[in-house]
Amino acid sequence: MPISRYGGITGSKKISEDFDNINTAFNNVATEADTNKATVDGHIANGNLHTTLAEKTKLAGITTGAGGAGSATDTVIGNRTIADTTAPTGDTGTITTLLGWLSNMIKAITGKSSWRTAPATTLEAANTHMNNSDLHTSVAEHTKLAGIQAGAEVNQKAFSQVNNIPAGDKSDTLTVTGGTGITVTNNPATKTMIVTATGTATPGAHASSHLTGGSDPIPVATITTPGLMSAEDRKRMDTEATTAVVLSAGQQILNATKNARLQGLKVQGRTLIDLLGGAGSGESLTGWTLSGMTLPETSTAQKKSGTSSIKCATTSGTSVYVQDFAYVLDVAKQYILGCWVYVESYTSGGAVLSLRDKGSATVRYSVQVDAAKVGQWQFVYIKIPTANTLSTSGFRLQNGVNTVGTMVVYFDELRLYAVSAADYAAIGTTITGEAIDRLLPYVPSGINGVDGLWVKRYGKNLLPSVPDTLHANAKMNGPYDMTLAGTSTFSTSRFKFPVIPGKQYTFKADHNGVLEMAEYDANDIQVGATSQTTSVSITRTIQASTSYVQCRFTNSATGTFNFKDWQLEIGSTATPFQPREDSLIAFSGVELHANPTDGSEPDILREVNGRYEVTKLWREITLSGLQDWTVLSTHTGYKRLRALGIAPTLSDSSISALVKFDGKVLTQTFSDVPSSAAADVYRTSASGNTTVTVSSADSGWGDSYTPSTDEIKAYFNGYQMGSVSGATFTTPYISGTKAWRFVMGDPSTGTSTLPTTLNPGYAGWQPYQLLYRLANTVIETIQEDGALSLIEGDNFIEVGSGYVSRERANPVMTIVGGSSFYHFNNAEPTVSASKFRYPVQKILGIYEASLPARGVVLKNESVAFGLQDAHIEGMNYNPSASYSASYIKLDKSPVPSVSGSYASTEKAQLHDLTDAVIEIGSAVSTLAAKKAEKEAAGWVAPTLLNGFTALFSSRVPSYRKVNGVVEFTGALKFTSSMVNANLVIFRLPEGYRPKDQLDFGVLSGSGANRVFGGLEIMPTGEVYVLSGMGGDAIFLDGLPTFRVD
Repeated sequence: MPISRYGGITGSKKISEDFDNINTAFNNVATEADTNKATVDGHIANGNLHTTLAEKTKLAGITTGAGGAGSATDTVIGNRTIADTTAPTGDTGTITTLLGWLSNMIKAITGKSSWRTAPATTLEAANTHMNNSDLHTSVAEHTKLAGIQAGAEVNQKAFSQVNNIPAGDKSDTLTVTGGTGITVTNNPATKTMIVTATGTATPGAHASSHLTGGSDPIPVATITTPGLMSAEDRKRMDTEATTAVVLSAGQQILNATKNARLQGLKVQGRTLIDLLGGAGSGESLTGWTLSGMTLPETSTAQKKSGTSSIKCATTSGTSVYVQDFAYVLDVAKQYILGCWVYVESYTSGGAVLSLRDKGSATVRYSVQVDAAKVGQWQFVYIKIPTANTLSTSGFRLQNGVNTVGTMVVYFDELRLYAVSAADYAAIGTTITGEAIDRLLPYVPSGINGVDGLWVKRYGKNLLPSVPDTLHANAKMNGPYDMTLAGTSTFSTSRFKFPVIPGKQYTFKADHNGVLEMAEYDANDIQVGATSQTTSVSITRTIQASTSYVQCRFTNSATGTFNFKDWQLEIGSTATPFQPREDSLIAFSGVELHANPTDGSEPDILREVNGRYEVTKLWREITLSGLQDWTVLSTHTGYKRLRALGIAPTLSDSSISALVKFDGKVLTQTFSDVPSSAAADVYRTSASGNTTVTVSSADSGWGDSYTPSTDEIKAYFNGYQMGSVSGATFTTPYISGTKAWRFVMGDPSTGTSTLPTTLNPGYAGWQPYQLLYRLANTVIETIQEDGALSLIEGDNFIEVGSGYVSRERANPVMTIVGGSSFYHFNNAEPTVSASKFRYPVQKILGIYEASLPARGVVLKNESVAFGLQDAHIEGMNYNPSASYSASYIKLDKSPVPSVSGSYASTEKAQLHDLTDAVIEIGSAVSTLAAKKAEKEAAGWVAPTLLNGFTALFSSRVPSYRKVNGVVEFTGALKFTSSMVNANLVIFRLPEGYRPKDQLDFGVLSGSGANRVFGGLEIMPTGEVYVLSGMGGDAIFLDGLPTFRVD
């Protein structure tokens, strides 16, 4: 096939074979080129079809779309220069020309040399000025002005007459002359006229000129300068006004405007029942299941209270402790689970407080411990809401290091409380951290009300007369007077005092040594640097994390150093020294309760007409061997027991609480059917009967064995029954040799003698406690200790509980180095009989008869029963006198807020003072009557209550005290032939009350029958019917006597 249109060349042939055709083709090409040459040359030369290099360069610089709509931008147009010198000549021109004409017109309008210069005013302002008629005259005003002669005077301010003397002309003269006793002098230089009274004439009324706002005011009097009484001062003299005060639990500062008595105190009761029954005390791991690489243990290294806490220490592992509780949390109630936790060290892992289903690993509620807070206590808590999702069989607590890691953590004061809806809502919002612990403190197992409330106002000087820690080389010369023999430097004596963060405190003393002041947090870790001075005083502003300060006396060189008249006070000013004078009001032996579930219907303590009374809605009693118990029915693993007439004011649906010997809270039921369903269930009825189910594991009674009444009493007195064979004590008891041992923590074989006395508290045992709502309100008058006064300015006040007043002491003597010492509240075996009734946090005073004892030395030491004990050296001890002690219990109880008021005006202060004098006079009269009564040793007839009356007019029920011994006489009767238990017959006044609860047998009659009943006399004075007795005749003559302090 030919491949060329010019010569028919075939591509498959060799060149030599097709040479002629090739030549022909080239000739044809040349011919065609020659024919088209003119056309090609014309195309090449056509400049309209081709561009030069310069034209290509120009084209590259033109933006696409140039010349189209909107293409003439500022960038394209470029800058233009305006000339404002040319006046406009038309309406058409270039942009530069038009802009120049406009600028020329602007310059003409403003009158300035350049169009860019701002005008002197705006057209709007000019228009306003032109329209202002006050600045311009009208035609009429021009006409008036034309009628006024040149030089005319302006209008003058003048009086037409003075004291009815008219002026003769516009420049007339008035002469002032002095009358009798009046001299008028003039001073032309100062243009003044002076009127002087030289005689005895009485001036006219002018008092108002001397008052505030007058022409010649007399200043208001001050404490240093005489003057007038202000209206505010007069108001305080004529008006009675008080300032309301609310004091919260713990420490606070109250600023009072006056020195006044805190009056009208009102306190509401509270009840706390730890639903864990004391299992979270940190004192024992009994009942807990331990697991992990390192098992939890009790430790004394860190503790919030008591002697120990639970330590969980891990190295790349876990350490937890677990316990199941059969108590079912009510879905209609709210609960708070709280605990103190101390993180000693942390590398990794995690610690938790968790609430789970009973017997399960299912976590329902938990809280993580903040591991970053190393070296300090933190309060962690869990809120359990209504409609909780826990299992219906109970709950499980699991605490400790649950995430593998390396850390050391301590748990203490674990508690679980039912709380009111208001408290539940406030916790975590308005109540946080340590304030939750103050609201819901850890309390011992059992039923705990507000017990022994006290309010203390510390003196202006917060420091006592003797340092808390006295250096061995220091000696006291007297109160607030110490000498240090400084044989070495920094021989330090110390005071420790709680403070309020954010407040300023000043520490001062007269001295020639060194004063130091340092702050510490609640974990005894120093906060900030120590302040040190050789001058008179130190002032510090307390930091947010500080709990207390140490004030120290020390020395920076050897020698003899004296320290006197020391003082710590609130504020930045060191005021003159005054010894510490505290003010305290306290209510010993008064326990205030409320509904244990939600805090409603509280007992109320209040001041009424200078005396204190309690409106009682709740009563707490103990169930023990003093009641008559019977077996109501027997079931597998437990028995139903009943005592008659224990709480006669209860109804079938009354709210109450019953706690057994180990702190466990029993389940309340309102009918007899559920009470037979399990152990540890109780019911109270309207008849006053109380039914309790008791497990065989607790009582020791086998299902086939029916205990006697005395054997049941032994159980409620704290003993378990079993059979003994050799060295083996076996429960449950079916048959064989009977024996009894303590129901808690007793591994012995016990005794074969049936116990009839109360368990002494072995292993923490306590009697069953029942709290119930009274059917009728009872109002009781109580005796307060002291009175609370406020000082003008800042008052450091503390509110607490646990006050015990004048408890009879039993000092025990020891001989040391030939000298005798009498010990108080010492728990060492040889002197343990000196222990007080309760463990002590702080001893407030030791008294010889009714006066403070001499030579009392208080000590904080491990051998104390609690935290503090005391001793008196033999040379200061009076062996013929009786001694007593007032103190604060170590065991906590709820601390409520206290409301009251103080007189804030002088009239209110005078009224309060008058009332106080009347109250004192009344009290003195009462004391005088009691003294006369005591000296006469006559019989006193009490006021009989609740329907009791005298049986014979010649034998009226009476009591008397002879040489400290109370005795009774007379006979009485009731409104019916039988009397139920717990009715109050009468009340004994103070001075006639026993130290402890006493129970006596008494002979009574019901018709022709003789009935042997019982009476109970309480330390608060109530004389109760203890058990049912005849109401036709009750004889007091046979009652045993008892001694009182």
